[in-house]
This record gives sequence, C-alpha cells and structure tokens, in this order.
Amino acid sequence: MSVLQYEINQFNGAIIDEFSLPEQQNEFRDRLRETVQKLKSEDRKTLWLSLSIGKASFVPIAVAEGCQYHHADEDRLQLVLKLEPDAFIPAYATHYIGAGAVMLDEQNRILVIQERFHTKKHYKLPGGALDQGEHIADAVVREVLEETGVRAEFQYLSCFRHWHGYRYGKSDIYFVCRLKPLTFELTPDPQEISAAVWMPVEEYLNHPDTHPFNQKIVRTVLKGKGLTPDEIPDFGSAETHEMMFL
Repeated sequence: MSVLQYEINQFNGAIIDEFSLPEQQNEFRDRLRETVQKLKSEDRKTLWLSLSIGKASFVPIAVAEGCQYHHADEDRLQLVLKLEPDAFIPAYATHYIGAGAVMLDEQNRILVIQERFHTKKHYKLPGGALDQGEHIADAVVREVLEETGVRAEFQYLSCFRHWHGYRYGKSDIYFVCRLKPLTFELTPDPQEISAAVWMPVEEYLNHPDTHPFNQKIVRTVLKGKGLTPDEIPDFGSAETHEMMFL
C-alpha cells in the first residue's frame, strides 16, 4: 500500500492530489491512514482533502479518520485534518461584498430604484453583489445596467459600510461609488425591479421614506472626490488586483 499523493503548501500543510485518489473506498481508507502517519512523522501541521460530488462516498471515511468540514462549493467539499493540536486553520470566506451607485443627471436628479420583492417599497440606490473574481468598479457598473438599463462610467469610491451578522452568519461590506451616467433612458429589469426613477436629489434626501443611512451616504458622495483606481508597477495585474487611492 502506498500513501496518497500530496504537495506541501507554504504553511507546512499537505494538500492531497484529488485526481490521484483511488476508486475503491477501502483502498482510500487504508491509504489515507498511511498518509496521515507519514505526514505526522514529517511534522506536518495539516492535511487538506478536496472531494468532488463523485467522491461523496469518501466523506464519512475521511470524517471517521478525524477530518472536519472546512467549506463546500457547488460541486465539492473541502475537509481538513489537524495533524498537530495547535495547527492554525484559516477561515473560509467571511464576507459578502456589494456595491451601490450614486448617479446624477444634468438636472441634478439621482437614479433610484424600488426592488420588486422587498417588503418595504422605499427608494434605494441601484447596485448589488459582486460576482466571483469581479472588481468593485466593474460590478457596480454592471449592476446599474442590469437593474435600470442605464450605462455608466465608474468615477470613484466614496465610502463603505461594514455589517456583521448577515446571511448565514457572515459579514457584509457595502461600497458606495460615484458613477457618471452615459445614457439616461430607464428600462428596469422586470424580474427584480418594480420602479427606476430619476428623482430630484433634494427630494430624495428629504423624502420621508428615505432611510437615514441612504441620506448619509448620498450626502457623503456629493461632498467631493473619493478613491480612484490606480496601479502599482510589478504589484499584480489589473485583472487580479483592484487598488484605489486618493
């Protein structure tokens, strides 16, 4: 019997090569046990095991050998085994990220929306959640287009809100961005938006249904310039790194 194939990460943990896993459950159990013993003899700290849906039958075997759930995606489950009692296990994703847009037209009207399925029909800023691997500036422009039909250009990042105790116990960060509208015709998404309106900004700020949070962030954005995108030579690419500075 041979150990499972693995490579060592920068934290002295072993990452099992999921593509080299055997097909039979008994063989997997025996080789996992042998691998654990070898890693302990090498003073490794952790063992990381990723199992696809096709290998779901291996999950109870891994758990019986001491593995714990770390996180799950649509088609796989990540497990981890502490090989040392004090081994550090980094947390999985802890936050949701969203972005909202403040946009004014030439008549000093702000673009606001009503969500179709929200329990309170108040007007709010267009925006939404970032997709995996998406930059803030790209996401807020995309969300505005999808929700209202308005094409826009990112100008700057003004402020943000950090909130704990959100969905599934995770935290949430909401970035507020200033955008420049490039088009003005409104074609709201009928599946998500019940209304999209260019509303005089003073009317919006003084409307009885405008939440104090929205009043605060709109006034903050209108005060002036915020953080704008920039790059630092030899520090990642624009595709993988999003940086903003004053």
